[in-house]
Amino acid sequence: MLAVTLQGARGQADPDFYIYICFGQSNMEGNAQWEAQDVGNVDPRFQMLATCNFDNPKRTLGNWYTAECPIVSPVGKLGPSDYFGRTMVKELPDKRVGVIAVAMGGSPIEMFDKDLYQKKLKDNPNEWWAQLANRYYGGNPYGRIIEMAKKAQEVGVIKGILLHQGESNNGDPNWPAMVKKIYKDMLRDLGLRASDVHLFVGETEHEEMGGGCSWHNTVVAKIPEVIPTGHVVSAEGIPGNGTDPWHFSAEGYRTLGKRYAEKVLDVMNNPDAYTKYWTIDERLTGSLSALTNKNFAIVNEAEGKAFYGSYGQDLGYDDCKNAFDVSNEGYLFKIGRITGGRSLRLVTPDEEVYEISGGVGYLNSQDVAGNCCFIQELNGQRGYDIPDGAVWDIQYVDGKGWSLRNVGTGKYLKDASPAKYDEPTYFTFCTLAPATSGIQELTEKPAARRQSGEYVYNLQGVRVAKKTDWNSLPRGIYIVDGKKVMTK
Repeated sequence: MLAVTLQGARGQADPDFYIYICFGQSNMEGNAQWEAQDVGNVDPRFQMLATCNFDNPKRTLGNWYTAECPIVSPVGKLGPSDYFGRTMVKELPDKRVGVIAVAMGGSPIEMFDKDLYQKKLKDNPNEWWAQLANRYYGGNPYGRIIEMAKKAQEVGVIKGILLHQGESNNGDPNWPAMVKKIYKDMLRDLGLRASDVHLFVGETEHEEMGGGCSWHNTVVAKIPEVIPTGHVVSAEGIPGNGTDPWHFSAEGYRTLGKRYAEKVLDVMNNPDAYTKYWTIDERLTGSLSALTNKNFAIVNEAEGKAFYGSYGQDLGYDDCKNAFDVSNEGYLFKIGRITGGRSLRLVTPDEEVYEISGGVGYLNSQDVAGNCCFIQELNGQRGYDIPDGAVWDIQYVDGKGWSLRNVGTGKYLKDASPAKYDEPTYFTFCTLAPATSGIQELTEKPAARRQSGEYVYNLQGVRVAKKTDWNSLPRGIYIVDGKKVMTK
């Protein structure tokens, strides 16, 4: 099979070439023998980037091919990536779709953690998944994903990440957090934003279909709670292969692949339905002690704007909807004591203190003649161009709010430019809470989201299922038709 020469490969990336990363263990690798209906009828707009060398058919690492079986590796068979891509190109007639797939049968999730895979491999050299990792991916599956994804970004746009894994971590309560780290690492290493590249996680085989790891679905269900841009792909009613308790049949993989595509398309076509809305919760007032041990947003309510750490580490100042976007580096702050005043450290959407390049993520200000403020530290300074740039005199005025005066320059902060103003601007320092009104807004708007009444949301305002899937949801409180409802 000849490698396909992609239009634009020597120029700019093609915005109509949608690329998806697929990773996991044997179900993502593909475990069912393909059948006659699966062979020779793949639309050439569905492409695969070879993540290893293949002998039959002959494929070379790093080249693109029409996505005929096997897609993932020489030992892989029919899997969800096959009919994911076929469904996508069918529904997107003016696009091309590519997959970058790395998976090893039996692999634990730690093999995709760039900080844990080496120890896992060293401690388990004889495991089948360890042999596959060494044979096909140079002993570093995560590294191969990043290497190939960067190559893919030369010709297309990464639009999503698909995961199917869990049988080897069945029911592990730490699994969602481990997945979250891997997802964040991928985004950071590829220069991607979470709001542009969502994560889609497939359920394991259900118990009534013969699945032996169905308990893992209780932790898969937590993905949307842990990852705001994470989504669950249901395996309800999908048949197993009838010979073992882990793998789907060929028909099952076709169905699962279609469901991945349906979920991806749903998110793509209804982005607002999956947006987390925030509103002001507690307004912090009085003395600085009111800020102690609080992660708070800094909002100009008069303008409807807030501060945040932008993708490039500049200080951002924008409408609250844009400022409180999960893709931003952070939009909460934590106060600290420092000689001469107070410091403000950036806190990520996960409520973790933000670090950049091993340094501390402070709110910093250039000299008054500079262009912008920053979320970073340089050369041991807490400021950028002046040693005391990020030492703040923070004062509260009853009925007005909080002001931020740069101790180094004596000037006030007003927006994302340096603190260079003679008169104070007063901000609201506040905690945030999910806005349930966002859910009602989605169900009330008559245009593209008219069908959102068919769906179930969690308390964070993230859509988690259709009403028809109600009985498969884990026990908890959900929003249905704008009202809180508890599953039993």
